[in-house]
Amino acid sequence: MKQNEELILTPQQQEYLDWLCTAPSERVPATKTLFAESIGLGRKTLHRWEKKDIFVSEWRKSVDEVQGSPERTQRLLDTLYNKALDGDINAGKLYLQATNRMAPPSVTISSDKKTVDLTDAELDSLIASIAEREKAGRVKLRAV
Repeated sequence: MKQNEELILTPQQQEYLDWLCTAPSERVPATKTLFAESIGLGRKTLHRWEKKDIFVSEWRKSVDEVQGSPERTQRLLDTLYNKALDGDINAGKLYLQATNRMAPPSVTISSDKKTVDLTDAELDSLIASIAEREKAGRVKLRAV
C-alpha cells in the first residue's frame, strides 16, 4: 500500500504544488514557511516533498502548462506592446521579434558562376543590389 501512495500526490502535496505554481507576487501565504504553518507542517516536510520523484514530475508538468499557456504569452506580449508605446525601444524590439515582424528579409542569390569566378564588376553589382534591398526594407520599418 505504501508503494501506491508514492505514485500520487496527497491533497496537501497538491495544494503545495498549486501554491508553488502561483506567481510569487500572488501567493497566499507569501512564504514557504508561512505556507507550511498554514497546513500544519514544517518547512522541512515541504523540502522532502520537493525531492520526491512523483512531486518533481507533477511540478514539471504544471510548470510546462503554465509557461506554455497562450493566455500568459498574450499578457506578456501586451505588456511589451504597451511599454513600447510608452517609448521603451527594447520592449518594441522584443515585441517585433516575438511577433516575427522584425525578421530580416531573406535574400536569395543565384548564379551560374562560383563566387571566385565572378569579375569584380559582377561582385560589386551583386553587393549593390543586396544593399539596395536592405535599405528599402529599413525604410519600410521606419514608416511603420
